[in-house]
Amino acid sequence: MTPQHPARPAIVGHRGASAHAPENTLAAFRRAIEDGADLLECDVHLSADGEVIVMHDETVDRTAAADSPLRSGAIGDLTRAELDTVLLEEGERVPSLAELLEMTTVPVFIEVKVADAGEAVAAQLAGLPEDSPAKASTVISFHAEALEAIRRGSPATPVSYLVGQVTEDEVRTALDLGAAGIGPGIDGLSLGAARAVHEAGLHLNPWTVNSAAQLEVALACCVDTITTDDPAWLQRELDVRG
Repeated sequence: MTPQHPARPAIVGHRGASAHAPENTLAAFRRAIEDGADLLECDVHLSADGEVIVMHDETVDRTAAADSPLRSGAIGDLTRAELDTVLLEEGERVPSLAELLEMTTVPVFIEVKVADAGEAVAAQLAGLPEDSPAKASTVISFHAEALEAIRRGSPATPVSYLVGQVTEDEVRTALDLGAAGIGPGIDGLSLGAARAVHEAGLHLNPWTVNSAAQLEVALACCVDTITTDDPAWLQRELDVRG
């Protein structure tokens, strides 16, 4: 049985509203919610002392501000205390996953960037209060091992398998993982690939849609969610289309 797909896909704020605020910061996540995001998307790594840290890159080098006291270093080599000294653009700080889960009013797509962070993320999600909006979050990853850790440590948490392009092998892997969905890059998505995902009973969660042409592909493929850097823009575009 194929899943029912919404007439209007859910809007996912990619790294928050990263078109308008520093990516993967609490300011960006708040802005995404204000701009109409139904879900947030973040990236996580583990610090040297085992804290789940929200940042896309393995290092702080790209996103640290020019006047940051600490401007370089791998997240896995830095402690939470050292990461607290990193200054991002617009005066923002490096958040932890716990801080994001506490402040959000919508579910989160949590992308586990390194496989060994899966167990720590599972533990945080399993420990959330039942009435927390974050309890309905989904873990996404290119790493099957990370999603397996989520399935073990927080069985009620849905997972979605990230891929560059949809292939038979990738769909089979998603099903073997017990995934609820699969997340291909939008530029590699086709009607045939979308049909294969739907026929497998999986939700279709493409990334990252930032142009009208990409949006047309997503809508033609009857996607379930659309991840974008600019939730306000996407909301306007969907409103125009009814």
